[in-house]
Amino acid sequence: MTVNDVEALKNWLSRTGNLADYNEDLIDNAIWCLKNGNTYRAQTSLNTVAKNLKNDGKPEAAKAVDKCLDK
Repeated sequence: MTVNDVEALKNWLSRTGNLADYNEDLIDNAIWCLKNGNTYRAQTSLNTVAKNLKNDGKPEAAKAVDKCLDK
């Protein structure tokens, strides 16, 4: 998982209308963490985004986040 992967994920979620403000903040945090070498915290933020999307009834968007985490 790279900064480019997470930025692409953020752009896709935004284009598809699946990016709530609280998830955007978490993704921005993940990007910041990756830029500063803290992969664990980035993964934690993205795991929370995936859980939020599942709880919001957006399983396809959650799968995209999980796929990004698997890289």
